[in-house]
Amino acid sequence: MDSKLDASLASTFDVLAWEVELAGARCIFLDSVIGEMMKVVPEAEQGRFVEAMHTVDLLSQQLTSLSSFTRRLSSVVPSESSLEVGEALGDISLGALADRMASALGAQERGINEREEAGDLDLF
Repeated sequence: MDSKLDASLASTFDVLAWEVELAGARCIFLDSVIGEMMKVVPEAEQGRFVEAMHTVDLLSQQLTSLSSFTRRLSSVVPSESSLEVGEALGDISLGALADRMASALGAQERGINEREEAGDLDLF
């Protein structure tokens, strides 16, 4: 990751909004999978799945609201405003996310999405 990467504030907010939207889309997918699982889960356990569906739906709504907020910020900040984002991107532990954001902000893409550094799968 480039430790020095300047980006416009508007672009930074826009890229962040896009990533939040992507997370929201993943929540919608998760909600549909939970809904499908309701059909095969014993009736005694379905309450937990309904609660999980409500939680995922709330998370999806929260992400949609944050994305709208961030997208609005991207449209109102002065066009000459910029900031150094390289170090902050270096703090992102999910390699594919950091690479996607960095390349969207002007850094050279490292192709992490196809390699091991894309991210770890945390199993419970």
